[in-house]
Amino acid sequence: MANYVIKEMPAGMGNGKKGRIFPKMQVYTEFDYDKVVELIHTNSPAFSQATIRGVLDTFGVVLKNYLPMGHTMKIDNLGVFSLALEFADEMTEKDAQLGAQDTAPKTNYRHVKVKGVNFKVDKKLIKEINRENSFERVSGNTVSRSPYSIEERQQRAVQHIDKHGFITLQDYANLNRLSRSSASRELSRFASDSASGIQAKGAGSHKVWVCK
Repeated sequence: MANYVIKEMPAGMGNGKKGRIFPKMQVYTEFDYDKVVELIHTNSPAFSQATIRGVLDTFGVVLKNYLPMGHTMKIDNLGVFSLALEFADEMTEKDAQLGAQDTAPKTNYRHVKVKGVNFKVDKKLIKEINRENSFERVSGNTVSRSPYSIEERQQRAVQHIDKHGFITLQDYANLNRLSRSSASRELSRFASDSASGIQAKGAGSHKVWVCK
């Protein structure tokens, strides 16, 4: 049995609709490289962990070498890997004028870089996951908007920091009745605003926010 929570899409997303909700997988653990190797070995003990590591490492090298050559990589029952690109150049003022006048193509973009690696999952894998699993909503998970304005939420955070010395992401979410994703965006916004009086400290699961 897998668990999910209900989330609310941020304003301005989802074709401009406010309040749209969607299910999101409840994630409890992120398996690291060593754990992934261990799990593959457990499911296929005929392959040693050293062999599995060698295959995974080599697959990463193959992706790095061949995706930039215009190839895609398809792994049956898994999916297809391909490169995503973006322009590396800034648009010049002349480019902007030409684009606005629609009199010439924007040919001054010459430099391109990799934006990321796309992954399109094999539909067979999705069907198998759905056939072998059912999903249950996490008890007590509800979607509601914070009753506090963003100014009030910021002040409540400062008061919490004054009392406890710091505030965590979960503390901020609970204090202001926000989802973790909304709380994370707001805390990042506060940390980037020199006038907020709040700054981030630490990283990852040890990240907290303190007063400047």
